[in-house]
Formats: sequence, structure tokens, C-alpha cells
Amino acid sequence: MEPNINTKKERIKSTPEQLFDIYMECNAPGSPVKMILQRHGLVPWDMVAIRKKVKAAALEALSRPGKPGRKQHVVPVEQYQKVTRQLEETKDALAAVGHELSLLKKRMD
Repeated sequence: MEPNINTKKERIKSTPEQLFDIYMECNAPGSPVKMILQRHGLVPWDMVAIRKKVKAAALEALSRPGKPGRKQHVVPVEQYQKVTRQLEETKDALAAVGHELSLLKKRMD
């Protein structure tokens, strides 16, 4: 990550990844937090806000039950029944086509 050297007192928009990198850099033992923040155009109360956001996100992630990965999706009963009906119809049609194919093969022999 390239440091955003800020000589003026202007705000530099940082991505969440950059903010997390700054957070990790500031949390290293013996790190000069004020200098790190100044280098990125931030002030100490920005670090307070970043820490609160990181804590909130961590608590939310840890409080979610289940495995990480794809989120569960609730499907309405009507939609489930419709898809199940379509699946059965497709299976029946495939079986019928397979039966017809076997009959045609017998005729060709």
C-alpha cells in the first residue's frame, strides 16, 4: 500500500481495505499511531471511529450461527412447490423420451 502523504489539511478518501490496513498498522506493538494517522491524512478520532467499526463488524460476524460462506435464503412455500412440480414434470418427460428412444432402437434392430 502506498502511503498517502498529506501536507495539506484535506481529507483523503480511503477504501475499507486501506482503513483496515491502517488499523492493523496502528495496533502493532510500539507503533507510532499519531505519525501513521498523519501520514494517511487522518486524525486520532478517525482511529476511534475505525476501531468502533472493526469491533462492530467482528461482533456481528462472530454472532452469526452456522458455517461461513453462502447465506441461507428463505424460499416461499408456493415457489418451492412450483419448482418441485416442474422437477417432477421434467423427470417424467425425460423418462418418456428415454422410453421412446429405447423403442426406436428396438425397431432399428
